[in-house]
Amino acid sequence: MKIEIPHPFPFDPTCGHTPETLREMHMPDPEPADFEAFWRHLREQAQAVALDLEVTELSSPHKDFRFLRVAYRVFPDYRVGAWVLLPKDVSGIRYGWVVGHGYGGRDEAEWGHAHPSRAVIFPLAPGFQISSDPRLPLNDAAKHVIHGIESPDTYILGSCAAAYWRAVDVLEALVPAVPLQWHYHGWSFGGGMGVLMLPWEPRFKSAEIGQPTFGNHPFRLRCECNGSGEAVRRLWLARPEIAGTLRYFDAVFAARRLFIPAVYACSQWDPAVPPPGQFSVFNAHAGPKRLSAFTTGHFEETVSDQAAETREHEKNLRELLGDPAIA
Repeated sequence: MKIEIPHPFPFDPTCGHTPETLREMHMPDPEPADFEAFWRHLREQAQAVALDLEVTELSSPHKDFRFLRVAYRVFPDYRVGAWVLLPKDVSGIRYGWVVGHGYGGRDEAEWGHAHPSRAVIFPLAPGFQISSDPRLPLNDAAKHVIHGIESPDTYILGSCAAAYWRAVDVLEALVPAVPLQWHYHGWSFGGGMGVLMLPWEPRFKSAEIGQPTFGNHPFRLRCECNGSGEAVRRLWLARPEIAGTLRYFDAVFAARRLFIPAVYACSQWDPAVPPPGQFSVFNAHAGPKRLSAFTTGHFEETVSDQAAETREHEKNLRELLGDPAIA
């Protein structure tokens, strides 16, 4: 049965799907023959850029942690910023966490992720907050998501992937004597970007993916929403050739190559990220996976028992990824 929730939107946030049909949602279109070659070459290019790391020590609100602001260079030549939380006692560090952000960026580090067993980095995608660049729209998702979309080689999402890949190198440079088990955490924009970049970075061992964007573009282009996907859809209506670029940045194709354990939080009713795209990504994931099905997403006036759904999600994280990876 389709979820019915009072809302102010001029479109259906379920995109006509029910919880049952979402679980059967797949991407029917073939991927580009050179999809994997494109991404492997992109990562090679990204790793070839000199990191040029700068580290600034900030005043930490927690006595047991160092608080850093870092800057580093990413493909092709953007300089991005990130915050880092490091336990002062490095002997207890076991995990490296890369934490993505939504399509509004991030104004500060999230101290809820601080833990004695992990080093945590919060990279900002090029064009957001401390990763501002005069060549890019500033903190503007609708403009950012179409920047460079004329070609796969210039599309801004490639540089966003590079910012997350190189975040791993940044933490390894900061704690060089500690072998880390790598975990990725990202929701919405960070969820979609996580799926796109994870298959090509073998150091990651687990992931939490929430409400992933960029999945099943052929469906998304036909489905109205109020998120960044709407800017892409409107541009596509005027310039249908951009679909050629989007094929190289479809999270479904990447998920088919993602073999690490991952817990997905997918919304069944979502005005910003069409649910069929989210579930297409989860259904395509090739490795061990768990689904946390949330009734709503990107909607403050939720009518669901979100506390119960969150508890179920935390249970999935514990059971699939284990306490050390997520505690």
